[in-house]
Amino acid sequence: MYFNKYPYRSNFEYPQNINLKKTDSGEISADFKVVDFQPDNDEPMQEMSVQMHCTQHEGDVYHLQFSSKKWPKNYSQSDLNLPKQINTQEGSTELELNDDFSFSLKDEQGQLLLKSVENHAFGVSGKSSIFQFERNPGDQFYGMGEKMLGLELSNVSTKFWNVDVWADNDPMVFTNGRPDPMYVSVPYIIIKRENSYIGILIDNPFATYIMTNGKVNVAGQMDATAKSHEAIMMGAEHGQPNLIIINGPSLAELTQKLQKIVGVTPMPPAWALGYQQCRWGYESFADLQYLNASMDRFDIPCDGLWLDIEYMRGYRVFTFEEEKNFPDLKNNIAEVQKSGRRVVPIIDPGVKKEEGYDICESGLKEDIYCKNPQGQDFTGLVWPGETLFPDYSTEKGRKWWADHVESFAKDYGITGAWLDMNDPATGDACCVDMLFNGGKDSHYTYHNQYGMGMSRASRDGFQAAYPEDRPFLLSRSGFTGSSKYAAIWTGDNVSNYHYLKGSIACSLNLALSGIPFNGPDAGGFGGDTTAQIMKDWFKAGFLFPFFRNHSIKGSEHQEPWVFDSETREVLIHYIRMRYKLRPYLYNLFVQQEASGEAILRPLFYDFADSAELPLSTIDDQFMVGPYIMQAPFVEEDQEIRKVVLPDAQWYCLAEAQWCEGAEEVTVIKDDKTSPIYIREGAILPMSTVADGDHTFVSNDVEFHLFNKVDSELKAEYTYTFDDGQTYAYKKGERSQVKVSSYAEGKTLFIETELLADGYGDIAASFVLYDQFEKIYLNGEVLSTAKHDFTFAGKNLELLKT
Repeated sequence: MYFNKYPYRSNFEYPQNINLKKTDSGEISADFKVVDFQPDNDEPMQEMSVQMHCTQHEGDVYHLQFSSKKWPKNYSQSDLNLPKQINTQEGSTELELNDDFSFSLKDEQGQLLLKSVENHAFGVSGKSSIFQFERNPGDQFYGMGEKMLGLELSNVSTKFWNVDVWADNDPMVFTNGRPDPMYVSVPYIIIKRENSYIGILIDNPFATYIMTNGKVNVAGQMDATAKSHEAIMMGAEHGQPNLIIINGPSLAELTQKLQKIVGVTPMPPAWALGYQQCRWGYESFADLQYLNASMDRFDIPCDGLWLDIEYMRGYRVFTFEEEKNFPDLKNNIAEVQKSGRRVVPIIDPGVKKEEGYDICESGLKEDIYCKNPQGQDFTGLVWPGETLFPDYSTEKGRKWWADHVESFAKDYGITGAWLDMNDPATGDACCVDMLFNGGKDSHYTYHNQYGMGMSRASRDGFQAAYPEDRPFLLSRSGFTGSSKYAAIWTGDNVSNYHYLKGSIACSLNLALSGIPFNGPDAGGFGGDTTAQIMKDWFKAGFLFPFFRNHSIKGSEHQEPWVFDSETREVLIHYIRMRYKLRPYLYNLFVQQEASGEAILRPLFYDFADSAELPLSTIDDQFMVGPYIMQAPFVEEDQEIRKVVLPDAQWYCLAEAQWCEGAEEVTVIKDDKTSPIYIREGAILPMSTVADGDHTFVSNDVEFHLFNKVDSELKAEYTYTFDDGQTYAYKKGERSQVKVSSYAEGKTLFIETELLADGYGDIAASFVLYDQFEKIYLNGEVLSTAKHDFTFAGKNLELLKT
C-alpha cells in the first residue's frame, strides 16, 4: 500500500508573502514562514521560518535550496558537481521569482520554458514538501531512473524508494506486471515540449515522488480533477527540498549536462564489455572448469564467469566453501583465469551474526554496523540467517568494508564483483529500524543511498588492491550518481516477452537519467526460458552496455550450448557480433567519460521528432551510439512488424541494401537476422580477432565505411585506443586516429590522421558497403578484394582493402 500512496496537494500550505532578496550577481534568496503544528504544546499553532537560496550556473543550470529547522541539512552523498556559478546576465536563460514564490524560466527570446503553478509553486506539510509546475498540452516525460513503466511517462505517479522487488511484491506483479518502485532511485524528470527539453533533479535522498498526471482519482474510478489543477508535481516525504533545473535545449545536451553533474562513468576495463555467463548454482571449481571447457569447445568468446551465493561458506561474505568446492582455492581461481576469463563473485552486504566468524568479529570490534532504535546492532534476516549490516553512510564504515574487499581481491586474484541485496534487503525484518551514523540518523536519510555507498566502498577496495587497473563492479541497487562507482543491472526479471520488451524502455530511461552502464539479465532470470525467447533476447540485447546471461536455480539451463544446433548457432553468432563491435562500444564509453554522451539512446536523441514522423513514443527501437539502430522483434508470436526509419539514409543489414529514411517500412521476421540499420556516414571500428577469441586488441581494426556511391555526405570518426585495462591512458598512453571518407561518383577517398600516439600506431583495413570502383587512402590508390562477412545473421558480399 505504501508505494501507492502520495502526499496530497490540498494538505500542503503554500506560502504567499515572501521576503525576496536579489544580489547584483543574480543570486536570489527568500525568507518566509509556515505553520509548525505541534499538538503536544500549549500553543500548537506556531510559525516556522524557511529559507530559500537560488543560484545560476553555467549551461543554464539552476539550483534551488531550502532549509528550516525540520530540514537542517541535505543528507545526500551523491557528490554532485554543479557547473561554475555565474551572474544571471551571463546565461542564455532567466529564472524569474515572484512574491508568491511562483517562478518562470524563459529563454533569450522571452519564450516560456517552465512555469510553476500560480500560488501553489511550493508547499509544506509537516516534513513533506511539494513543487508544482504547469503542464502544457502535448508535454511528454522521460527519465525517472529505473522504471518498468514504459518509455514515455505521461499519467504516471511514482515513488522513489529502493526495494527488493521479488520480496516486496506479489509474484503476479513481478512476473507480468509493472512493479514500482524498483531497485534504483533517481528522482529526475525530463519534460519534452515539442523539440526542447528541461530536466529537473530532486537532490534529496529521502522517499521522493513525481506525478505527471496531476489528476485526482477517487476510489481508483472517478477523476475529480479541475482542469485548472492539472500539474506536474514532485516532492519528498521528508528531507531538505532541493531542485536542480537544467535547460537542454536538446535531449543530447541535457543528458550530457546531467551526466557531468552526477558524475560520468569511468572507463571500464574492456573485459566488462564482453559476454558474461552466470547462473544461480555456479558454486565450485568444477563449475568454472566446465564453463571454460564449454566456451572453448563451442568457440564462444566470453570474459566473465560469475559465481552466485553458494560459493561462500554458509553464505558468509568474503569466504569460499573450500573443502567441498575449492580444494586448492588460490590455485583453483588462478587456473580458471589462465583462460583470460575473469571469475566474478557475488558479494552481499549482510554479515552473518556469528561468534567466531572473523569478519563479524572485526565489524563488532570496529563498531561499524547499523544500529536499531535501542542502540544495538541492527539485525536483519537474509541468506546467512541473522545478519548485520555495515554502515556505509560513514567514512569509518566504508573504510572497514573497503579494507576487507581489498584483502579478498588480492588474496584470490579477483578483479571485479557483483554487488547484490544492497537495496538494502533485510528479509522479514523491518528495514526502517535500521539506523545510520551510529544510530543518530533515521533509516530514511540513507536507505536509497545504501547500494551506492556499498559500490563506492567496494570500488575503493578494488582500487587499493590493484591501483593500476580499472575495476568492474555491478550493483543491483543505486541512487543519483551511482554511475561513478558501478554499473547497474536491472535486477531480477523473468523469462518472458513482457520483460524482454520492457527492458528496452527501462535501460533507455536509465541512460537518460545518468546511469548509462546498465542492462538486464539476457534470456530472463526467473522461470524457464525457451529457445525462441533466447534468440529474440540475444538479437535485441547483444549491444546493450552490459550483456550477461543469468538464470535462477532450479530453472532449465540457458547456456548457449544447451539448445538445439540452430538456436545455438544464432546465440553464438550474436555473442561474436558483440565482440566484433566491441571497439565501437568501447569508444562509446570513451565519449561517455569525456562528455557524458549516452550509449543506448531513444530515436529522438539523435533525430528530431515531428508530427509527420513521430519518434517520441517508440519503445521497441533504439540507437546504439549515433550510428546503429536496432528494431528487434520483442513480442510473443510476432512475425511482422513496422519499423520507423528516421530522416537519414540507412544500410539495411537484413536486406543487404541501402534504403530511404523518413518513412515507415514493414519487416518480416527471420530466424537468423534482426532488423538492424546503419546510418549513412557511419564509420564502425571492428575487431579483427578470430571468432571465438575474447582477446581485446585495440590497435588492429577494420573500419567499416558506410558511404554511398554519388553521395555528398562526408563521414568522420575519431577512434581512440589503449590497453583496455589500466589507467595508463590517463598518463598519455592512448592513441587517437581520425578517419574521414567521402565519395565522388564511384570513387571513395579515405583520409587518416594520427591525432595522438601514446599507445602507438594502428594497423587498419577498410570494408566498404557500396560498389566503389576506385579507392584512395591519403592520396594513394588502394586495391580491394571481395570480402564475405556475416553481419547480424546476414551474409554480405563486400569489398575490403
